[in-house]
Amino acid sequence: MDAASTVSRSGSMAYPKSNSSVLMAKCQFFVRQHTTAVAVTIFALSFILVALSDNLSDWRAQSAGALRKNVGALVHPTGIENWGGAVHAGYFANPDSLVPEKGTLPFVAVTDLDTLSKVTGGEKPKFRSVMAPGTITLGSDGKYDIKFDKKTRTLVTNHNEAGRGAEFSELSIYNKRLLTFDDRTGDVFEILNTNDGKDSYVVPRFVITEGSGETDKGMKWEWSTIKGGELYMGSMGKAYTREDGSIVNTHNLWIAILNGRGELRRENWADKYETVRKVLHATDPGYLIIEAVNWSDHLNKWVFLPRRISSDAYEEVQDEKKGGNKLVLVDPDFSNAQVVTITGISSDPLRGFSSFAFVPGTNDKHLMAIRSVEEDCTGGEGMVCKQRSYFLLIETLTGKAISDEVEFSEGLKFEGLEFVNMFTKPPTIV
Repeated sequence: MDAASTVSRSGSMAYPKSNSSVLMAKCQFFVRQHTTAVAVTIFALSFILVALSDNLSDWRAQSAGALRKNVGALVHPTGIENWGGAVHAGYFANPDSLVPEKGTLPFVAVTDLDTLSKVTGGEKPKFRSVMAPGTITLGSDGKYDIKFDKKTRTLVTNHNEAGRGAEFSELSIYNKRLLTFDDRTGDVFEILNTNDGKDSYVVPRFVITEGSGETDKGMKWEWSTIKGGELYMGSMGKAYTREDGSIVNTHNLWIAILNGRGELRRENWADKYETVRKVLHATDPGYLIIEAVNWSDHLNKWVFLPRRISSDAYEEVQDEKKGGNKLVLVDPDFSNAQVVTITGISSDPLRGFSSFAFVPGTNDKHLMAIRSVEEDCTGGEGMVCKQRSYFLLIETLTGKAISDEVEFSEGLKFEGLEFVNMFTKPPTIV
């Protein structure tokens, strides 16, 4: 390249020549010419900064004082953890803080009515779930008595996927928020109280898609638990298959984890579910349907109560009769798993575990569980779907039933359970 065709960077319009000493001299000249204006500007800016600092201190002090003074009230929006866009902090007591009164503890269960969740009539589609509060009482014989309140509550939402919604499959208290999970839409709902704790309603906080997240279908939630201060949410632990057994996708082998800041991550649990399948002799072509999983800090174990256990290939009519009677204790790293057989319960193969919660104050040695039934619910010709639910308590480490199996009086399928006082009065937001 000859000299005529070369353009030096210093002489280019794209890289103008710069001289720092010249620039400094110009600045000094400007200040000398406008000394008064510069001084006034600096003074004004200093005054504004001091005023803002004082106001910020006053605002913080007032907010802190309001939080201290307003017992039973929440200051809005100052000082509130806005998890999932909420305008309030959680107010339901965590289960492990419940203190039995005369050996009695409150609980609540929530339904997944499948297609029966749809509310008939009305211009816009609505969907419902039933909440049933109750209590358990420990007797002198070491057995529990289960009683339900006379009045249930109905949760209603318009959120749906393809005409189905409010199919709530679990309950968990996370950071004092009572949460429920829709296995059709992938919604994570918060249950809030109203009318001084006499009624409840739901508000969607998150919508989470299935699998790795690169899908447009809501996650089919079946279980949730708290571990390490985070909310773990999972599906049924079975790949979605065709009639011939070939795999369509493995989205339901993934789980999602939310933290206290509302940040979400996902984990592929295929290997972890496989560990549980192996000890239950349910590897291919067999399968498990898992709807009840909890982490125990006291036992330092994962606890699984599979709903369906089969060594045969999946077939939807026969699947209704694959109800399990096994509990699996799994080490934190899933390196070892122990099977416990549940004893003292009905051998009805239609009954399968759909949820459980550890009994507060027992160091997770006792748990309360739901065994749900779906009979003739596959949609075959002439079939009339029948649903029902049974509640019982079990010793976690031995599998021994420590209560009678109590059937809920109405034909409803419950799939979520938590120890909580549903009559908690909501705090005032001011």
